[in-house]
Amino acid sequence: MSDSRSDAIIQIQGVTKRFGEVTAVERVDLDIRAGEFFALLGPSGCGKTTLLRMLAGFEQPSDGRILIGGQDMTGVQPNHRPVNMVFQSYAVFPHMTVFDNVAYGLKVVGTARGEIRPRVEEALAMVQLEDYGSRKPDQLSGGQRQRVALARALVKRPKVLLLDEPLSALDAKLREAMQLELVRLQHSVGITFVIVTHDQDEALSMADRIAVMQDGHVRQVADPQTLYEYPSGRFVADFIGKMNLFEGRVAASDATALAVEVEGLGRIELPPDGQAPGAGQPVGIAVRPEKVELFRKAPPEGSVARRGTVAQVAYYGDVSYVFLDLEDGPSLNATVQNADRAAEPYFTKGETLWAAWNPNDFLVLGE
Repeated sequence: MSDSRSDAIIQIQGVTKRFGEVTAVERVDLDIRAGEFFALLGPSGCGKTTLLRMLAGFEQPSDGRILIGGQDMTGVQPNHRPVNMVFQSYAVFPHMTVFDNVAYGLKVVGTARGEIRPRVEEALAMVQLEDYGSRKPDQLSGGQRQRVALARALVKRPKVLLLDEPLSALDAKLREAMQLELVRLQHSVGITFVIVTHDQDEALSMADRIAVMQDGHVRQVADPQTLYEYPSGRFVADFIGKMNLFEGRVAASDATALAVEVEGLGRIELPPDGQAPGAGQPVGIAVRPEKVELFRKAPPEGSVARRGTVAQVAYYGDVSYVFLDLEDGPSLNATVQNADRAAEPYFTKGETLWAAWNPNDFLVLGE
């Protein structure tokens, strides 16, 4: 959340959207700052696309209101809003050249003929397609067609650019390249970008702030690092990145210490946590796989350490995911960097290892 509404270009105030008896978005309050790259992130059906469509004006809130640039958007048609939208399918016209695709929106609103060419050329330069104006979309790659869609949206100089899963149709390598390109473009043009995505890596790598949604509700709004390292609850912790999540119950909690009985791990002493529930209350205890170290002999003192057997090793080139079956029952995932060049995996299935991590790396999670 913004500390002040003075820098918010978008203010979403108590917005609910119902389709018959189904509530797609429920009582969302959210400020999006001018000039930031903001992501709406969540699984399919969480309400993120519905919220984006309400920003665009394709849907109207059942309750609440949306302000853009301080103006109430209630009843304002999409073509009269200071926003433009890039769709998942790009929706470029196959029979038009790149230049005509980008110029189309300007012609529709009656832009003076002498102004159209320089503005189209400026937009094509922004997306690095200066030399592609005479080509047809079928002569372009997927990434280039996506840039045409971006140029067509930017040429109208909106205050806000809305992007609905804009990279989902691209292959993995091109998608990564376009993530960097979108960030470069947003910094270059300096306008607010709001992107909808279900891809956590995409949101983490691109956005200044992220709103994680579940079942029509916003569960947490934060910058990527805060979201990853300090999730507000079990859903966010499990949805963002990989996580080892265990069920526990608070054994003792005061200003000096926190003790939790964890299923399969026993009693674990943790640093005091002022947000932790009182004794006897259930909690989630979590640790990220990259915080877990693996040892063939007893690990250093002061760490949380448990023995286990390697159940599986998944090799991904730069890293391997090592899955352990711990002696007392639960499974544990550790991420191992493949720093040394080798033809064989460093850890093998069936091997007995110690898994250890710093108690400070535990997350104590509520609902």
